[in-house]
This record gives sequence, C-alpha cells and structure tokens, in this order.
Amino acid sequence: MNGKTVVSLIGTLAMLSVAAPAWAYLDPATGSIILQAVIGAIAGATLFMRTQLFRIKSLFVRSKPSGDE
Repeated sequence: MNGKTVVSLIGTLAMLSVAAPAWAYLDPATGSIILQAVIGAIAGATLFMRTQLFRIKSLFVRSKPSGDE
C-alpha cells in the first residue's frame, strides 16, 4: 500500500470509531421516498439487464441480408 492509502484508511477508521449514535426521526414521507427509490432501482436494474440480454443475444443471432428475402 502506498502512503496516501494508509493515511486515508487510518483516518476513516478513526472517524468511524468516534461516531456518536444518531437519534433520528423518520417521518412518513421518508418511508415513501425510500419505497420510491427501491422501486426505481428495481426498474432500472430490470431495464439494464434486459438491454444487456438483447446485446448478448445479438452476438449469436445472424441478421438477414438486406434486399432479397
């Protein structure tokens, strides 16, 4: 490891070791925002996987020559 990585790692560990507990309040709007983020992540992942699947399929499928059929 180089020096900058070691210093960053030690600094991160030091900050995490002195963290105080958070007494946070989650209102009802926070739950709906979290739900919206989860649904959006699922939709985005589905679209990404579907796009990649079509790209992979296109590597194995021959295209018809244009013109005469």
